[in-house]
Amino acid sequence: MSKRSGIHPVARRAARGFSLIEMMIAMVLGLLVVGAAIGIFVSNQQAYRATEGLGRVQENVRMAFEMMARTVRESGGNPCNSTNSMPLINVLNNPANNWWSRWGVTPANAPLGSALVGFAPGAAVDGLATGAAAGQRVAGTPALVVISAEQRAATVVSHTPSTQSFVVQNANHGFQTGDLLVVCGQDSDVVSLASVTDAGVGTVRLGGLFQMSNAGGGTTIRHAIGGSTPGNASANLGPAGTEFTFGANATISRVQASVWYVGNAAAPAVGSSLYQRVLGPNGAMTTQEIIQGVQAMNLTYLLPGANAYVAADAVPAARWGEVAAVRIELTLQGTQNVDGAPITRQLVQVANLRNRSL
Repeated sequence: MSKRSGIHPVARRAARGFSLIEMMIAMVLGLLVVGAAIGIFVSNQQAYRATEGLGRVQENVRMAFEMMARTVRESGGNPCNSTNSMPLINVLNNPANNWWSRWGVTPANAPLGSALVGFAPGAAVDGLATGAAAGQRVAGTPALVVISAEQRAATVVSHTPSTQSFVVQNANHGFQTGDLLVVCGQDSDVVSLASVTDAGVGTVRLGGLFQMSNAGGGTTIRHAIGGSTPGNASANLGPAGTEFTFGANATISRVQASVWYVGNAAAPAVGSSLYQRVLGPNGAMTTQEIIQGVQAMNLTYLLPGANAYVAADAVPAARWGEVAAVRIELTLQGTQNVDGAPITRQLVQVANLRNRSL
């Protein structure tokens, strides 16, 4: 007589576990869920990278526009006159030889140029090499030269033309030998200058651009002939080579000159960048990589009475001082987007020159 098992049939079925088919179905369903989760994660990661890349491009272009627009707005300005309409006598040696010294007129009243000048893509800029090396200008791209006087200024106590020296209030002006300086203000002898240049004028304001010829750190600032590079050709700061004595409360400030251009990036993988080449003492230059990823720059200019912006080669040489606005168009390239292609954006900003009529 056989014994019957004491295990209930339902319990026996439960003890068997999952069958192979059930396991395979469960695994397939699990893989589908995991695959969907991975797809969502990858998609979100790509979207995040694209958004971050676009954000960086927009941040870079905002910074580039802000820095360029600021220098454009201030072109030709100085503590005495922000409209670039005040006569400026440039006494440097051979001022027409360098892009950073072509501002104002010579003592002989020979015109030198405007504080803002654009260069067409094929036009050379003095001392700025075009080539494939890092920092060199990319061939076929435009450039923009901007010159102004810094807002920081030293106040003149007295001026003695016979010793080519100014005495200023504070010795902590920060000017050094070889700095290009702009002095501006009214003549201490208004009547005599008015009779020479413009009879009947009550108050005469004039500017003089010279190179500081003595060591910094004192209250005396000299504008002697020769000295540094390029040096001063004349010690007289007046029109037509005349002696001009600046009165008390005239101001002296440093010239800030820069050229903006698209150059080869320091990191080859970046391609090209926006550069600013800045003037230092004795004509020394500092090249600064401002924004990476700038692939192209287009600059156009608006003249008074015109209804359209024109390229640099369409602006007459004698009318650069009249330019009222600059249209800056930059093409920037960022990181990879969701399709694996570089993020590229083309953005435009207009910079109006301060106190010039549109």
